[in-house]
Amino acid sequence: MSVNLKKFYFLLYTWSSTIMFAILVLWLSQIPNLSVASDTMTDEIVKVSFRMTMYAIFFILVYRSFILTLKSTVLRLSKWRSKREQEEDKEFVFIIETLVLIATIFITICFSFFEEYSQIMIMGRNNSNPVVACSIANLQTGILENSSCFQASSLSEANKDVLVSIMSILLTAIIVYSLPIIGELEVAIKYKLVNVVKRLKKDNNNNT
Repeated sequence: MSVNLKKFYFLLYTWSSTIMFAILVLWLSQIPNLSVASDTMTDEIVKVSFRMTMYAIFFILVYRSFILTLKSTVLRLSKWRSKREQEEDKEFVFIIETLVLIATIFITICFSFFEEYSQIMIMGRNNSNPVVACSIANLQTGILENSSCFQASSLSEANKDVLVSIMSILLTAIIVYSLPIIGELEVAIKYKLVNVVKRLKKDNNNNT
């Protein structure tokens, strides 16, 4: 198998896991009347905790996908951090990781807006009940015409969930930035496995 094909499969695995998780999040957001507990307070605590965990994982997956893509395609980033790295390489890695972090924050926050506001019309999600307030331009024979309806409670709930998601994303970003191991460990394991395979092939060739 060629080196380019190996890189392709590795990047396919990297991004497919991220995309599959994003699809899972969107699927969960479209389930009507989703409730995890009969008690309102317990249900709210569980949902907030789950949302924070979910977006922390999603942030890590997106960040990891970008980092692994760069480390697999950019020669200067192909090695994980070590004591032997020169100072200019450390600065280059630092700049790239900062830009990737900013891009990941932007992407995940945009995704949280899309995911949350797409479920406003889903029954039982975000307190989505019959219309709270309507301004009616014309009413004829019991039919609403030219009406503009605003679901205040749903929007308020959606805004709260988006803020929870943003808080989770920013907290995860701080941890990831402070502990730059995301992606590096996986790359290290990848190189380790490649070296093991090469050594085994070499031993087999010597034995034959």
